Amino acid sequence: MNNSQNTPAINIAPKDDEINLIDLLIVIAKNKAMIIKVTLAGAILSLGIALSLDNIYTGTTKILPPQSSQSTSANSVMLAQLGVLAGGAGAALGSIGKDPNAIYIAMLKSRSITEKIVAKFDLKTIYKKESLTDTIKVLLDASNIVSSKDGLITIEVDDKDPQRAANIANTYVVELNSLMQTLAVTEASQRRLFFETQMKPAKDRLTDAEIKLDRTLKTSLEYIDALRDQKYLESLYEIIVRQFEAAKLDEAKDSPLIQVLDKAIPPEKKSKPKRSLIVVLATLVAFFLAVIWAFLRESILKSKEQPEQAQRFHLLQTALRFRK
Repeated sequence: MNNSQNTPAINIAPKDDEINLIDLLIVIAKNKAMIIKVTLAGAILSLGIALSLDNIYTGTTKILPPQSSQSTSANSVMLAQLGVLAGGAGAALGSIGKDPNAIYIAMLKSRSITEKIVAKFDLKTIYKKESLTDTIKVLLDASNIVSSKDGLITIEVDDKDPQRAANIANTYVVELNSLMQTLAVTEASQRRLFFETQMKPAKDRLTDAEIKLDRTLKTSLEYIDALRDQKYLESLYEIIVRQFEAAKLDEAKDSPLIQVLDKAIPPEKKSKPKRSLIVVLATLVAFFLAVIWAFLRESILKSKEQPEQAQRFHLLQTALRFRK
């Protein structure tokens, strides 16, 4: 028995609504001149724009912040001071608990440091900005300060001048060291001043307790109470003295300095713009826009010849309109 006689014929003829690859190629072929011209125009225009862009160089330095943990009081004071100094770096303060280097990144982005960098390199003139706030914003946009998992902080600065890019990156580190020393001395000074003011009242109370103890009979209950008070005040005074001496030592010591692993040097090659990439992407965009316009124009021509297509095109126009 022949199976082919029982198998129904499959209709492979394309439906009217199906997209035919040959039809698409025909549309492209009919509009090839326009597509080529638009693509070439996009390539030439993007090439001109790419060539007109200034070369940007990136100065990079890597630093290792102090690894020793600071006291809770020291961190509290530093955070309180950074709340005033941070300026545009306020968002970074919220992540300090997650990233131990976040506090140093916040300091690097603080107004206290960026103002000094702006003044040192006359960035208001270089960036052509009238206000200090706008200049700092441009500086921060040109700076990329990130922390890596290995505990290092990378500082990258983009600039048209390779020497200035390296100098600004290195100045970030210098100013960070200076700010850390200021904050450390301030915190130690505050602790030293606090315990210094507590020493005299504690000493006076201890003296009064000792006088009271001498005047009390050793056989009475009052003597036991006076002795207990005298021992307590003596221990309290000793604690205050030890804390005072420790604060004095902290005030005299230099704050832990930043260790520079890679000092920024003037880069030999530009980091951007990627001119070849700009030209390629712009050429591709111009090509696709030209193809889309070719299909759109073909649809408009067909809509004039076929009433059904004209109705569809009208529905498309209606759907694209903005309604109040």
